[in-house]
Amino acid sequence: MIIDVTGVELTPGNNGDDCLGNGEFFDQNGELIECCCEECDYMMCCMVMKGFDNCKDCKDEFCPNVGREK
Repeated sequence: MIIDVTGVELTPGNNGDDCLGNGEFFDQNGELIECCCEECDYMMCCMVMKGFDNCKDCKDEFCPNVGREK
């Protein structure tokens, strides 16, 4: 699991659609979670990858997509 400094769980890949830090999700209080993509170390995983092609070779132990194939 990857946690942002604000405590938001990050899920890289899939164009950022699954990530709670993409600016489209709400917290338990109904407040919009601020987008944290620009500060995210995993932003390139969301931008360059089509699907999860590169995840199967990734060695990042904190990433939830490690070893994942399409």
